Amino acid sequence: MSKYGILGGSFDPPHIGHLRLATAAADSMGLDTVFIVPAGHSPGKRLPFADDYDRLLMCELTFEEDGRFVVDDRELRRGGISYTIDTLRELQRELHPDAVGGCNLANNWCIIAGTDCLESFHTWRDYHKILDRAFLAIARREDSHAPLKRSKLSPQERSRVHFIDAEPIVLSSTEIRAAIAQRQDVSEFVVPAVIDFIDNEKLYR
Repeated sequence: MSKYGILGGSFDPPHIGHLRLATAAADSMGLDTVFIVPAGHSPGKRLPFADDYDRLLMCELTFEEDGRFVVDDRELRRGGISYTIDTLRELQRELHPDAVGGCNLANNWCIIAGTDCLESFHTWRDYHKILDRAFLAIARREDSHAPLKRSKLSPQERSRVHFIDAEPIVLSSTEIRAAIAQRQDVSEFVVPAVIDFIDNEKLYR
């Protein structure tokens, strides 16, 4: 059976860190497909700076070189607040229509995220159901096991966390937006096609 990953986020803008994380997960977990899913509106976050169409196009430009990556616009089409469990269920139903529930697919699907999600993962909608249907592929940091220990996951739930080695990026999307607004060079952090798009559309100015 094929193996799948989901990397969601605001992607406002998508950057090299996202690309490295998706690539590391695909390589280390042997994923056949990674769905890149821009969120309509992430819970607990302000509305995106760039509109849905621009974020979708920037994702396509960022991830277009690797055939394992598929940019999926379902959360943008769905509208409202985006919840991972809804997207996971939809994708599993579409790709495995004969499967009963998603529990028998749990080792063939993963949710890809950064280490910082561990301490808040228990606040995700139906997080325990996510772990019934998929495991977590988390970017490893030097202190990765500290936030795992501080998380409110049970020992059994912690066994569903797999760490992957992904080269980190020093700037977040928030800091990249600020740098762009100040006309600073962000070519080290954003792929050239996205820089051109941001310049042409005058985003984040």
